[in-house]
Amino acid sequence: MPSYRFDIAIEADLVEELARIYGYNRLPVCAPTATLTPKPANEAKVSIKSLRRVLLARGYNEAITYSFVDPKMQAYFDTSDQGIELANPISADMSLMRTSLWPGLAQALQHNQNRQQQRVRLFESGLTFKRSSAGIEQVAKIGGVIAGGRHEESWLEKTESVDFYDVKGDVEALLAMGGAAQEFTFVAKTHHALHPGQSASIMRNGEEVGFVGALHPSIEKALGLNGPVYLFELSLAGIEQGVIASFTELSKFPEVRRDLSILVSSSVELSAIVDDMKASAGEWLTDVRLFDLYDGKGIEPDHKSLALGLTWQHTSRTLTDEEISEFIGNVINSLEKQFSAKLRG
Repeated sequence: MPSYRFDIAIEADLVEELARIYGYNRLPVCAPTATLTPKPANEAKVSIKSLRRVLLARGYNEAITYSFVDPKMQAYFDTSDQGIELANPISADMSLMRTSLWPGLAQALQHNQNRQQQRVRLFESGLTFKRSSAGIEQVAKIGGVIAGGRHEESWLEKTESVDFYDVKGDVEALLAMGGAAQEFTFVAKTHHALHPGQSASIMRNGEEVGFVGALHPSIEKALGLNGPVYLFELSLAGIEQGVIASFTELSKFPEVRRDLSILVSSSVELSAIVDDMKASAGEWLTDVRLFDLYDGKGIEPDHKSLALGLTWQHTSRTLTDEEISEFIGNVINSLEKQFSAKLRG
């Protein structure tokens, strides 16, 4: 072996050299054989690309933040001890693996507001990390943050700040992508990072898949954010499975609608009332819609007035007035029994 060939150290180097001298073009070619089996596609699964498109269409911009966060920042959003410390962190403010997307999104919002960007809508999808009995668990999530005006500044639009129902509407648009929106419910629940009166857990078949709400005022103040600020976070595993659409023939017979105005305690959730109505109104009920909410003058203290429209439609005949009256009676009786509701004139 020539002394000047320091690049030849092992047997493979010598084989390569012989092949080069012999000529790569003279080596026999043998095409590999393999059996390729296409992976079956899950038609009911909602892709992350689809979720991104929904948020982009609703005025969001996508953010990409570090998976390493400042322990102090994470403590605002997660007080558990599930965080994973890095053995050799880049710096002290990047020494913990994130358990939520909110710390990075809050810093991105802070960065934008410090540069006079007051209307901010950001979302991010990525992995979060936490300790579990099996070791380290990676959870894919999608989250977002909004603050500032509801619309872009314009002489046509009145300046209005975003509220809880704006971010809730964005979340509902994501949940509807799989065609299984009816499986999700919003349940009032406190979260230490969210405003106690404006936070909700998102449930699917009894399992918690996310949270939505207003950032807690104390955290808002500590981070120097211009509020109000609203956030959401969803587990991708909990929302990506949808249902395959199926066609049902449209009824040729007319709909029948009746409106009810009821008085209930302020603590009663609308979702509970709607669920009760669906259970008691008969199988031909097609829609329940809230069209008025009032809790001002003339209403008992700690009570609210709800006006709801109920729609029935039979698939093979026209429903009679007697049948509708029976349905309405069942609904009223059930509401009185379950929620002590009172029918308003």
